Amino acid sequence: MVKETLQAGQKPTKAQIDEILMAEEKPVAYTTLAPRLSDQELSEFKKVNAENRKKVPCTLRISKGSLEWWKSLGDGYTAAISRLLEDAPNHPEIMKKII
Repeated sequence: MVKETLQAGQKPTKAQIDEILMAEEKPVAYTTLAPRLSDQELSEFKKVNAENRKKVPCTLRISKGSLEWWKSLGDGYTAAISRLLEDAPNHPEIMKKII
């Protein structure tokens, strides 16, 4: 298994796209750690996931330079900001430095 992370705004290479397309054709290997989910389990997961991902508009005041940097990441920069804010509570040591 090869695992790579694309940064916000980064486009996958042709080799990465080819790898994804090849993976689509491989059989899924279910295990006790990753079992096959029933239709009901899948429908419940989708509901929970949809509720957790619901977004609400807000106004945020940030410096011009900071906004320019985020925009330089390209399409999806607002989603990247959202993910950063969602993950912030998981890093109390960083939060202590900036608050």
